[in-house]
Amino acid sequence: MLTKLKLAMLISAPLLAGATTYALAQGDGQTDHPRQELLQKFDKNGDGKLDDAERADMKAAFAARRAEHHKEMLAQYDTNKDGKLDDAERAAMRDAKVTERFKAMDANGDGKLTLDEFKAAAAKKGAFHHGRHGHGHLRSKAAGQKM
Repeated sequence: MLTKLKLAMLISAPLLAGATTYALAQGDGQTDHPRQELLQKFDKNGDGKLDDAERADMKAAFAARRAEHHKEMLAQYDTNKDGKLDDAERAAMRDAKVTERFKAMDANGDGKLTLDEFKAAAAKKGAFHHGRHGHGHLRSKAAGQKM
């Protein structure tokens, strides 16, 4: 026999799934924004989707961007100029990135991060991008550019 809670969950789950699907189909302008930018940049024939050639162009552009970023990181942190980052150089790079982020959050520049400063930095949508697409770069919210 089903309890009231289980019955409520069974009834609400399909409704929630349907509402979520509908909301995604309508689009709120935020989730599709990166996709739209990619389409504008790489959709040469204007059909609203990327064909194989356009997708290949996009992948080549991303590879060139990654190679340029790698080259910049080597130029900045490869102190022994061997063409790769050893453990100490990687640690120095991580330390520099963390210091950069800390300074951006330390609004009054006193070298201490208060809870209010942390909350203010966390509230700035898009201030810090992490993971697969952001790669941990500090970005300006207004310009969308690396700082």
